[in-house]
Amino acid sequence: MIEVLDVDIAMILCVTLNPCLDKTLTVSPWRPGDLVRGGAVRNVVGGKGNNVARALSRLGRAPRPATFLGGPIGAYCESLLREVDGLEPFVIKTEAPTRVILTVRTESSAVQTAFFDPDPAITASDAEAMFHQVEQALSAEAPAALSLCGSSPSPATQGLYSDLIALARARRVPVFLDTYGPALDAIWGFWPSAIQLNRREAAARLRKQSVTDHDVAGLLDEWERHGVECCVVTDGSNPVSIAHKGRRFRAVPPQIKVVNPIGSGDSFLAGLVDGWLKELEPESLFRHAIACAVANAMVWDAGAIDLGEVARWSDQIVVERVTR
Repeated sequence: MIEVLDVDIAMILCVTLNPCLDKTLTVSPWRPGDLVRGGAVRNVVGGKGNNVARALSRLGRAPRPATFLGGPIGAYCESLLREVDGLEPFVIKTEAPTRVILTVRTESSAVQTAFFDPDPAITASDAEAMFHQVEQALSAEAPAALSLCGSSPSPATQGLYSDLIALARARRVPVFLDTYGPALDAIWGFWPSAIQLNRREAAARLRKQSVTDHDVAGLLDEWERHGVECCVVTDGSNPVSIAHKGRRFRAVPPQIKVVNPIGSGDSFLAGLVDGWLKELEPESLFRHAIACAVANAMVWDAGAIDLGEVARWSDQIVVERVTR
């Protein structure tokens, strides 16, 4: 079980609509058609919001995941969240079984291949139960922030993030959104305090195969018109494009030897939440968020960031003001 530092006891609610069991099988070099025996297996609970919660816990925060879990895999995921990650999740139990993502990792290399189960068939009653669970948590536990992360697994959940944003903003709880596809398209009326996409997701939002810097700038403009205070488009190891309260920034990550990039965007969001609640100045806020992403890329498990690495890399990140 991880040690949680007591930075702030206020709860942070982390909603994941499409969780999974992330199973990593490490094997010797192989080719399709081979009979491949695994050398090691590693299981963690995946889904973007669960990764955010894991990273926030490492940052000394008090996150509580809220997620759908079903079947034996779902029960196993709940036990991992509680017993390994040291978290106390809100679980909406579903008839639909929780999916598995199998990642085959070739030892002594960075090569990995992921195989995804189909998304679960979350029902309208499941989605309503999640809405009421979050509503109750917002009223009874006064969370410091709400993160809404990951894809929508079924038509019944496509409007859920939009409904939850309205709930939280009416209670003056800051909302941090990282989603794409139908769940993002369904956002209307109330918008989050902060929104984060990667460049591939930004292209999908704009119905394009790829996006230019001009396209990204236009997307940041659009979000600002909706009242989003902090707008972020990441691009892997390339510079991050940011709009923050009417000002534009370009943040340059350091070059590192990557162990596993999966979860780096989620760790970025966790750093953004943490820095936001600390009321960091913009440049410090973005350095902190990127340092969390860097620390994540240096380990295998998503969100298992090391505070020492976060501190070490933060000062090496360049954040520049840019003109429109």
